[in-house]
Amino acid sequence: MSWRTVLLRTRIEAVLTRGDPPRDPGDFKKSRRSGNIPVLLGSLLVSLIVGCNEGRVEQPAPKATAEQEKGQAGHETSEPHQLTVPPQALEGQTFQTAVVERRGFREAIQATANIKPNEYRLIHLSPRIEGRIIKVMAELGDRVKADQPLALLDSIELGRKKADYLQAKTNRDVDERNYLREEGLFKQRITSEKEYLDAKGKYEKSLAAYRATYEALRLIGLPDEQIKHISWSDKREPLSHFPLVSPQAGTVIERTITPGELITPKDKAFTIADLSTVWILLDIYEQHLGAVKVGSEVEITVDAYPKERFRGKIVYLSYLLNPDTRTVDARVEIANPDRRLRPGMFARAALILPSPQGDQQVLVVPQDAIQQVDEKSVAFVQERPGTYTVRPVLIGRRSGNDAEVLSGLTEGERTVTQGSFYLKSILLKERIAGG
Repeated sequence: MSWRTVLLRTRIEAVLTRGDPPRDPGDFKKSRRSGNIPVLLGSLLVSLIVGCNEGRVEQPAPKATAEQEKGQAGHETSEPHQLTVPPQALEGQTFQTAVVERRGFREAIQATANIKPNEYRLIHLSPRIEGRIIKVMAELGDRVKADQPLALLDSIELGRKKADYLQAKTNRDVDERNYLREEGLFKQRITSEKEYLDAKGKYEKSLAAYRATYEALRLIGLPDEQIKHISWSDKREPLSHFPLVSPQAGTVIERTITPGELITPKDKAFTIADLSTVWILLDIYEQHLGAVKVGSEVEITVDAYPKERFRGKIVYLSYLLNPDTRTVDARVEIANPDRRLRPGMFARAALILPSPQGDQQVLVVPQDAIQQVDEKSVAFVQERPGTYTVRPVLIGRRSGNDAEVLSGLTEGERTVTQGSFYLKSILLKERIAGG
């Protein structure tokens, strides 16, 4: 009660106390003054009512607390909202969708990786003798077979070795016939033992010389079949010509020679790689070593084929730790029959860990399908092209490109992956425009 109200009440009580009616004519003046008492009382009552109204101060409505506002916002976000995008807004945009699947969820360790040729099936090809390039028959990217000629060379040194071989072969043949003749005559006691032994010694020397020249040709890479067909009468090509052949089937990934160039055994003419298998080299951080071992399963993804997973196993885990990066080198060998994985590509590797829950089936969507709106996870469920439902979801574990869905989606629904960020921007614009 205000001070003004208290004062008015005190005045009213005082007036009522003085307001007794007069008892005799002498009190006429007093009674005349008391005749004004009702007027005074009315005025005081009005003042009292006004004073009470003025003393009553209207309190403002209490404001919502931050927690209540957050709860209200969360309630608004938790309600599904249908988003309709006009056809003109979809022009120039690429949308991809993924079906919500129920399958086993496996946790993984993420690692960076790069692709290299299988170095156990990699050949750096060089000639075994100095020669000049006459013709090159293989180009970069060609798939070649084993023993296929890749280039034709001319070597003076080879010509000399072949000539020495043919001369040694002729001497051996002549000395062999003379030795056989002397041997027959000696058995018939027609010739002396000295002549027989001289013929035998000469033949053995020529045989040794022949074998030496034969082996010299083998040492520079000529096969036995080719050496046996060397002849003075062969006019198809000079003795100094020889082919540079591929020792294995594979793909030419490097060529460093041109016609007319002189190369030696120190020079690399071709690099041949068998790309039917490739190596994936990983960097495993020190804190993950306890969960990784030889034989661990690995899934590989590359930007060129984002929807595909290439699977392999760790075949090598280094025993040395890099002190600068605190990582250990690991190698995965993956079959590459269609040659789509190319050496030099960067890749992302997911090392699959054993699941403590076994093969429990859960709902899984790609992580690209999940966007953040008001600090809540949402997914855009495609009802039909151009119409999407903004569905709040609760996400559990994440591994690689997979996300476990605890609530908000059902199996078989189609969610937007590529293009979900664009839909999020349209949703936010609608909310801003709507106040």
